[in-house]
Amino acid sequence: MPINPSPETWEHANERQRDRALRSFSELRSRSVPAYTGPLFVDADTDATLQSPDEVARRTLVLWAVALRAEGVPKAEAIGIVRTFDLWETVSPSEKAFLECDTPSPEESQRLVWRLESIWLLMWALGYVEQLDWPSSVCDVPRLASLVGALETDPAFIKAAKLRPISEILDAQDLIMRIHWAIRNAYVIEDGMIPVGLDWSQNDDWIPFTLSAEVRIVEQRHHTLNWLVNYPNPQKWDNVDTPS
Repeated sequence: MPINPSPETWEHANERQRDRALRSFSELRSRSVPAYTGPLFVDADTDATLQSPDEVARRTLVLWAVALRAEGVPKAEAIGIVRTFDLWETVSPSEKAFLECDTPSPEESQRLVWRLESIWLLMWALGYVEQLDWPSSVCDVPRLASLVGALETDPAFIKAAKLRPISEILDAQDLIMRIHWAIRNAYVIEDGMIPVGLDWSQNDDWIPFTLSAEVRIVEQRHHTLNWLVNYPNPQKWDNVDTPS
């Protein structure tokens, strides 16, 4: 069982940040996930600034258009989602290039299909998905398609958007940051191997980092949560960093 650090010794963390870290450590400990031994915590509730609810809804629709195009939906249909709500200001430069390309590369399409995990995270933040499970399996794509498909032409989706309490979003960010650190640590010390299900308590089921769906899920969630809370500072979607 891994030994987790003691947040009580973290000089610059407040009580809520320490409590949040302890909850994350409890999740990690249940699967023997290694934890960074030094002070590591997300912004305090009073310091974090969320993206606006309407901007989160817009980004969700843009990512949906991108993911559909990556899945092979015709260019005109994917761009139609953007045009319906006049979302071009939300579309990032790399997304615009992809959406406007007549023949996107299979490699780029495969990479952007994983944006479905980002959409799932944002639909959770907007209250359409009840909870975020441990990132050991891909999101419920049929349910996601049903949810977003019903909203992609509904103006009320943007106008009436509301976000979960900031404390819940920061909880998710804290946990995914620590999971991402454990993945990066395993990449270095385990010769590029990662346990299936991100469960370090089992000893005989490890796969190469490059074949792990769990790694892709964590990457998408971490990127999306950092964008959502403007961490480490306000950034455009293409430039979000995921330090841990």
